[in-house]
Amino acid sequence: MLKTIYLFELKKLFFSRVNMIAVAGVIVIVVLLAVSSASQDQPASMKSAKELDGRIVDENLFDELKPALKEGNGSVILQVKEGYEKYAPLLPMIRPVSGDEFDFARFQRIGFYELRSQRIRQRMEKQRLTEAEMAYWDAMEAEVRKPFPYHYHSGPANLLRSFQALGFFILLLSAVGLSGVYARETADKMNQLLLCSRHGKKTLYLIKFAAGITWILTAAVLVILALFIPYSLIYGMEGAGEMLQLVKPLSMLPYTIDQMLAVCLVIYLLAAVLFASVTMLLSVITQNALAVTCGLLGYLIVDLFAAVPDRFPLLQMIWGFRPNEILMNTGFVNYRLIHIAGRFFTNWQAAPVIYTAISAAAFAAAGWSYRRLQVGK
Repeated sequence: MLKTIYLFELKKLFFSRVNMIAVAGVIVIVVLLAVSSASQDQPASMKSAKELDGRIVDENLFDELKPALKEGNGSVILQVKEGYEKYAPLLPMIRPVSGDEFDFARFQRIGFYELRSQRIRQRMEKQRLTEAEMAYWDAMEAEVRKPFPYHYHSGPANLLRSFQALGFFILLLSAVGLSGVYARETADKMNQLLLCSRHGKKTLYLIKFAAGITWILTAAVLVILALFIPYSLIYGMEGAGEMLQLVKPLSMLPYTIDQMLAVCLVIYLLAAVLFASVTMLLSVITQNALAVTCGLLGYLIVDLFAAVPDRFPLLQMIWGFRPNEILMNTGFVNYRLIHIAGRFFTNWQAAPVIYTAISAAAFAAAGWSYRRLQVGK
């Protein structure tokens, strides 16, 4: 009987017109984003990138790059001339290090790696890191191979960057698809019957919650597949084992792209559970699906545009635990650390524990509220 109720709740979620349209719409948007990222000359770009495969990113390579760069207003700009497209894959690596105002003379004089070290040190000082935190990062940086060996990595790199959109989409799906899991009972005038069922409020609550988590995880997997499959077909997944610095040159993490893809995938799935748990908690408390949806969309807007100034380090650190913050890969260049039991942790290392704890708390709070709902309330 319980299995029948669970399957019935799943059927309501999976075959709801609104949910089907929402999931299909997100999948279409994700596929279009993946396809549009491949420029019209994508085969040429891949060929150009592979011409650099195995080259060492050092002064000799940058000397070759100088005549390939365009000039504007009497200065060199970070764009390649026609015929020099093979050097284009280097530009995304140089831009975060050089900054928006590119000075090639200064770039050559100081050197890529020294300029990178200066940029990292400036960010550390801006974030007001302690000496102990800086020493931790110095130890991590010592494990990063230098000079960087360049290898083709377009597929994994694009997939890693694209995670920044997935967090917003999964929050949107949660707001649309799960806001009525419990609130719909009141809207349909069924709460009096359901809350008096012979299976009891606790059992009914658990079944509905399990169905909600199943639906959001299924939607999350479909969305990630809608991104992974086009990138695999367009670019291939060659280069997944290359160093993270080819994608995030200011990162001091001695890890590979595929390792950080695994981190993003875990954060993404846990974020889906977190968003679903909070959505269903709000659904129980408010008994109003529209209010829950509007509230979560309001949070989404704040998440997109709000930023905490550096002069509030504690608040900035807390704000940095947002799933979308980490999925935007900023967690890989966020040097703030959490100090627990004599050890340091980054935000993306602590996030799984925090998300699990919040989800468990939301689950418990929603169950407590649901069991105490009064008939006819």
